[in-house]
Amino acid sequence: MPEPKEWVTVKEGAVLIGKSTRAIYEWIENDRLATRLDAEGRMTVLAKALQRIEPTIRRGRPRGKPTRR
Repeated sequence: MPEPKEWVTVKEGAVLIGKSTRAIYEWIENDRLATRLDAEGRMTVLAKALQRIEPTIRRGRPRGKPTRR
């Protein structure tokens, strides 16, 4: 059995945790995930960080002040 990779591409990470690549990119944009470029110039994320952050993400509409009157 191959050893799991420490750094994975955004696409591999999305498959790993069952989320869309768009969700991963949003987490990166919101500074929830750090990235680095691999030898081929692809953006990669730390696999452990993906597994750690996924349960902390809230689903649904943000709570707070209503936007409509």
